[in-house]
Amino acid sequence: MYQKLAFDAWLSCIKEEKEGLLATVLQQGGEAEGRRLFIPKEGQPVGTLGDTGLDLQIKDLANQKLHESNPKSETLTLKRADKEEESVFIDVYIPPLTLMIFGAGHDAIPVAKCGVSLGFKTVVVDQRSFYNSEERFPGTERIVIETTKFSEEVLIDSRTYVIVMNHHLERDQETLKFVLPSKAPYIGVLGPRSRRIRMLEAIEKEGVRFEEEQLERMYSPVGLDIGAVTSEEIAISILAEIIAVKNGHKGGFLQNSARIHQLAKS
Repeated sequence: MYQKLAFDAWLSCIKEEKEGLLATVLQQGGEAEGRRLFIPKEGQPVGTLGDTGLDLQIKDLANQKLHESNPKSETLTLKRADKEEESVFIDVYIPPLTLMIFGAGHDAIPVAKCGVSLGFKTVVVDQRSFYNSEERFPGTERIVIETTKFSEEVLIDSRTYVIVMNHHLERDQETLKFVLPSKAPYIGVLGPRSRRIRMLEAIEKEGVRFEEEQLERMYSPVGLDIGAVTSEEIAISILAEIIAVKNGHKGGFLQNSARIHQLAKS
């Protein structure tokens, strides 16, 4: 009974694109023995591995893996409370990161294309249905909505990387008022530094002030300095910066580095 509930909770986790971990006790030969424990990142565990020692180890492991950027599924040999060993398969589901682009102009097309090719769940937000179309943005989710209704349909969480590129000053300002207080770890804003300052000053005159922590997540001018000129080059520059932020790197040349693609220090 508990095992079925655990597996059903795991399937719901995947369907709803939420983080979760499923632990399954294995028989000799690697077949599932039946005892399962599901642990979501948010919410209560479901099921049991039939041993308090195993359950506690899995809960500790889930707390670690569900906070990693790229956790791996694996089979572990764990000790029960009575010191007997059990083989347990750990399956981890982390939904794809979201790339959310505010603005459906011509230069947003290569940005969305890069996002899709990199495996991001790519979302384009623009009130103009003619521009924000499947033909222009294949493989993306499109939200056709006015800035005044963002809170009704646009969801931003800690796994959402935002790019603001409406090419419309007032629309960008309204977008910033929505995205800066969110949990987004990255908010890239197209345009020069002077434009960013002008927008923030205009927002402040409306009585809206942002915390320093919120402004630190705002990347403007957006992208890595690679000399990008064309829309396609700028898209690569922006996505490269997002990858660097996601992986905790500064972004720079690997020339003469002793190691390449090393993990960022925690």
